[in-house]
Amino acid sequence: MSFFSPSNYICFKLSRAMRKVQRYYEVNLVPLEITTVQFYVLSSLWETDGIKFKELAQKLSMDGATLTGILDRLERQGFVTRGDDPEDRRSLLVFLAEKAKSHRDEFRRLAETLDNEIRDQFDSEDFATFSRMLDKIGEK
Repeated sequence: MSFFSPSNYICFKLSRAMRKVQRYYEVNLVPLEITTVQFYVLSSLWETDGIKFKELAQKLSMDGATLTGILDRLERQGFVTRGDDPEDRRSLLVFLAEKAKSHRDEFRRLAETLDNEIRDQFDSEDFATFSRMLDKIGEK
């Protein structure tokens, strides 16, 4: 096996695994008419509805311009609303709209199904190690 084979590189392995996860979400999110990235935004809002725009961008590791574009589309689709922060006029708050709230269980089932499919490939100790390693890579 050649050192220069892409399959020897961690970045290739992570990318290949992520593409599989992305494809799963893309296929299963089609009926809901949202993208995988939009799903991540909505998931963050289900965790913290009414979050400050800057905090949401940091939480998702996105720059402001990218998040603005995603929120624009989600707002047009009726999934989110934005409003001024009454405690800080310079800040913008992001909220789930009723449409997103009404689909919460459907989205949660989708995410749980995929998570369970991934978890089932590991014993619990290996999965905990795998999860910690991904967190460690993501924090750098």
